[in-house]
Amino acid sequence: MMGVDKAKKLEALSNFTAMAGQNPAFAYLLGFLTGQVDRVFFVRDLEDAKIALRMSVGRQRIWPAQPLQATISGVIMPTPLAFVSAAGATDDPICVSLEFDHADETPWYQEVLLPNVSYVRDFKKTVEEESFRVRAEMDRALDIYKECKEMLAKDPARQKELSYYLKVAEEELRNLGNKLAELNVQMKRISSDS
Repeated sequence: MMGVDKAKKLEALSNFTAMAGQNPAFAYLLGFLTGQVDRVFFVRDLEDAKIALRMSVGRQRIWPAQPLQATISGVIMPTPLAFVSAAGATDDPICVSLEFDHADETPWYQEVLLPNVSYVRDFKKTVEEESFRVRAEMDRALDIYKECKEMLAKDPARQKELSYYLKVAEEELRNLGNKLAELNVQMKRISSDS
């Protein structure tokens, strides 16, 4: 199973440990996760994860989140000890979601965060499929762009209408190009981990 660089995952665990402060339950879990770092994957959406762990600290909101939520094969783990005991008895990936203030803007967390569990199951395959899908969308946008250019050459009276569609196609190509660049970075990361 491939994925995010081990050093980046260790950095994320270390940074979150510092945020958790003196919480003994977090210290115990984070120590376990550090020892199992090759099995740990940080995931935004834990749905369908066989082993799922959500940890929350310092949330600035009206209804604070539970500090710890853990399930293994759909069974709620009532304590950190129960989670570690059950997770340690298997080789399955451990999907972790960290919740903390400004998580969406924190580079060390965003670098290791995968969108969902499908990326964990077969990270390389998922990235390749997404890359193929983005390329197909780029081909479609290029076809629209080309067709608009040809129509504009044949019928200059439609310039206002076709200019709009050209701009839409250009913007779509720019967005897809950025997405493809992100996927290429992920592919390079996978190749360097191999």
